[in-house]
Amino acid sequence: MSVGLCVALLLAAEPALANKFETISGGVSGSASFKRDWLVKFLLTAGGVSLGSAVLAVLVPHNNALFLNFSNWKQSALVMFVIACALFAAAALV
Repeated sequence: MSVGLCVALLLAAEPALANKFETISGGVSGSASFKRDWLVKFLLTAGGVSLGSAVLAVLVPHNNALFLNFSNWKQSALVMFVIACALFAAAALV
């Protein structure tokens, strides 16, 4: 779910940010570093949310059969942890 949310947030860029990414006659100085910093912060935030979701999948009690993660909490925690690792790795490589 967090990957879908990340993609949706990337595709739904706010129009106010559009002017910061435009290039005017060869480019604005510092715009590449602004984009890189923004992307790193976004990837770290998404990775933190995924890691938090993985931790919650383990820590939340699993004694209610109506709970969504009642039977598959181990798989959910593992998938969210792998997604978090991938996002943190992407942030480190940017």
